Amino acid sequence: MNRAEVVEQVKRFAPAGLKVTLRDGTEKPVAVPKAGNRWARTQQVLDSLAWVTIECLDKDGRLLGVIEDDDDADAELFDEESGGNVAMARVLLEVMRTTMKEVRSMFGSQLDGMARVMGSMADGQTALAESYKLALQVQQQHVLSSGAPSQSENAEMMQMLQMLMMTMRTAQQQKGG
Repeated sequence: MNRAEVVEQVKRFAPAGLKVTLRDGTEKPVAVPKAGNRWARTQQVLDSLAWVTIECLDKDGRLLGVIEDDDDADAELFDEESGGNVAMARVLLEVMRTTMKEVRSMFGSQLDGMARVMGSMADGQTALAESYKLALQVQQQHVLSSGAPSQSENAEMMQMLQMLMMTMRTAQQQKGG
């Protein structure tokens, strides 16, 4: 089918957008202009792409129809040059495309999991800092009720204060980073 016929087929679906699958298996969204020379501009974009399928989508992203490129001139050239089987190449391309989608999905899930773990760690550090703060307040009340603190009580309070400051700094860095 020639490229002018493609735009005629696209017009029949009256899509809000297109999802074009390129020969290398990647998908590219293509916006359909709402005014002006919308179909001429759409044809220019499609002519610039080496596409295999075009999915016509409505404004909510639902599929209205699919247009497939039945022009096998490139496929025949591939077959003559490499002696390969075009059908097998298409199957392998589809397998690679679905595998890459799955890998992207797995990577996204791992990133989400890592973000949740980091959030939990930051919450734990905040809770620990609050615990140290409460312990210092209890120690302060004890010192105020019993008079002047001893040397060992002073050292213990300083140590708790240092731990509190270190824990709060760590919690702030985790929340900010």
